[in-house]
Amino acid sequence: METKARSRFGVNIEEFAGNIAYVIPDLAAISDYQTKSNARRYLVDLGKEILPQVNKLLLSKNTHLRKEASKIIELIGDKDSIPTLIELLDDDESSIRWIAAEGLVHIGKESIVPLLNSLIQMGDNTYLKLGARHVFLKLFSEDEKEYFKPLLLSLKNYNNISILAPVEAFRALISFKHLHSEASKVRYLH
Repeated sequence: METKARSRFGVNIEEFAGNIAYVIPDLAAISDYQTKSNARRYLVDLGKEILPQVNKLLLSKNTHLRKEASKIIELIGDKDSIPTLIELLDDDESSIRWIAAEGLVHIGKESIVPLLNSLIQMGDNTYLKLGARHVFLKLFSEDEKEYFKPLLLSLKNYNNISILAPVEAFRALISFKHLHSEASKVRYLH
């Protein structure tokens, strides 16, 4: 029976702590939204301590299970999940990429610098660029959107301008750090 469960969910259930192992079949349920939702809520309520276990679910070949794991990570919204969410921006499944982008938005402006660093390193990745653009459009103020317009344009995938994404990400990183260090000084002085 355990072999069937392992192959059905694409993970070794024996590796998971009791609470998570118990809800894995509910998370992977395709048609029962309420069961899936209850299992998700249960795990979210356990808090960030379960994130290492939930991250293991991302290795599953079961798309529904990976999607639910991504959603749990998004809803917990812990800043330590930023690298995982950035990695998920390149997932084969578009719904998981969307959840990852929304997770970074949920975490907030703390996502910006790591995302810029990822763009500097892997700026030729189309999914990463599109996800990053979505995150920046949600997190940047209107003034920042105008200021970082070259970056936002480079993240669009047209007219070969997207090859500039790593360069624009580097420029934006320097400017963003400078702008926010100046803003902290002003807040500190007042």
